[in-house]
Amino acid sequence: MRFLGPHACEEALGRGELHVLRMAPPVWGRFSSLREAAREAGVVVHQEPMESLDRRSEGGRHQGVLGEGAALRLQEMDVLLGRIREHGNDALVLVLDGITDPHNLGAILRSAAGAAVDGVIFPERRSAQVNDTVIRASAGTAGRVALVRVVNLGRALDELRAAGVWIYGLAAGAKSHDYRHESFSGPTALVLGSEGEGLHQKIAERCDHLLEIPMPGGIESLNVSATAAICLFRVLAMRALN
Repeated sequence: MRFLGPHACEEALGRGELHVLRMAPPVWGRFSSLREAAREAGVVVHQEPMESLDRRSEGGRHQGVLGEGAALRLQEMDVLLGRIREHGNDALVLVLDGITDPHNLGAILRSAAGAAVDGVIFPERRSAQVNDTVIRASAGTAGRVALVRVVNLGRALDELRAAGVWIYGLAAGAKSHDYRHESFSGPTALVLGSEGEGLHQKIAERCDHLLEIPMPGGIESLNVSATAAICLFRVLAMRALN
């Protein structure tokens, strides 16, 4: 796994996942605190030409800092269900139905980390996978989120419901109602559809409620990462009022 940029490397270092840190000469002094912290943690530190980092990053934006290390650890569904039971009505889960753009996925994971969600569930197929591009887009925060990759997303929703979780799908349409009318007072899962198609029909049918964000400006829809951020923090805001 590659970590592009100082923020992603700092996050990886904090999680113990950074094994090698590479820095270009122009930033060697600028990020000296990161370099020294890495050395103290036993990370191998190299100074390399900017051109070398460009090749290693394969076109990714690295700001003269590139790390290498262990891949992010995925968690099992059973572990997430245990955390949901532990947190009770405060449990909050994000379910991603076919988010294929790695930049969108990274931005969503950053919002999920900020909202301290219990976990993010995404499918094995028809989805971007967590790679260095996703980590970069999340500003290195993807590792703070419990990631659960499942073979069957519908079955995962069934398991959430069996655990007492209320499932809300984000989808505009006649069957949807204003997301501002929900209190989100119980354990909650928010389900977001793909950038183009939205929620797949079989996934939408498994949701307890379908919600939409009103668009007084006449725009048809928001970027899926913006939708995720709005809805996650709406849940937290409503719970703070209860």
